[in-house]
Amino acid sequence: MKKFISLAVILAAQFVLLQPVLSVQAESAHKLHVSGAYIRTMPPGRTTTAGFLTIANHGTADCKVISASSPLSNRIEFHEHLHSDGMMRMRPVDSGIVLPAGEAVIFKPGGLHIMLFNIEQALVGGDTTQLQFNTDHCGSVEFSAEVRSLKAAPMAKKHH
Repeated sequence: MKKFISLAVILAAQFVLLQPVLSVQAESAHKLHVSGAYIRTMPPGRTTTAGFLTIANHGTADCKVISASSPLSNRIEFHEHLHSDGMMRMRPVDSGIVLPAGEAVIFKPGGLHIMLFNIEQALVGGDTTQLQFNTDHCGSVEFSAEVRSLKAAPMAKKHH
C-alpha cells in the first residue's frame, strides 16, 4: 500500500512539474497565425500543385515549421526558388522554415512556397481545403486554403 501511495505522489508531482511546459506549448500554438492561404488548381494530367500563404509568429520565441499535412496530399514539401547561373531553380528546403518571434514569413510565387504532391482529385477554383503546419516546439496550426484557378479571369468587355 505504501508503494502505491508513493508512486501516486511521484506521478502527481511529475504532472504538476510538467504542467507549465504543457501550458506553454498549448499557448504557443495560438501565437501562430496563417493568412491569405491558397493553392493553385492543376493543369489536366498533373498531380502536383503549389501553395502560398503568410504565417506570423506572435510568440516571444523563434520556432521552426518542420512538416505539413493535408487530406489532399500524402506528401507536402517546402520549396524555394533560387537564381543560379542566370536561371531560376526550385529546390526543397529540408531543414524546415524558421519563424522568427514577432515576425511573419511569406510563401509567395517565385519565392518560398509549399508543394503538394500525388493529388488524386481534380481541384476546383473556389473550393477550400485544410492544411496543418507542425513546428518543433510551438505546436501546430491548422488553416483553410482557398483553391484558385490558374486560368485568368475573362476580361470584362470595355465600351468606348
